[in-house]
Amino acid sequence: MDCEPIAVLSDIHGNVRALDAVLAEIARRGIRRVVNLGDCLYGPFDPRPAAERLMALAAPTVSTH
Repeated sequence: MDCEPIAVLSDIHGNVRALDAVLAEIARRGIRRVVNLGDCLYGPFDPRPAAERLMALAAPTVSTH
C-alpha cells in the first residue's frame, strides 16, 4: 500500500501570510499531495493573493467560500 503523506488545508480566510508559511512547510517536507477543506477567502484579510496561491496549487477543494 502506498502511504504518501497528504497535507490538509482549511480555514485560510484570505490570510496569505499564514498560507505562505504553511505552503513553505509543505514544500520543505516534500509533500506533493494537498487537499483544501475550504473557507479559503472569506475573512478580514486581502483574499486576492491567497486566491492566486490556491489556484496555482490546483488542489482538490471541498468548498471555495
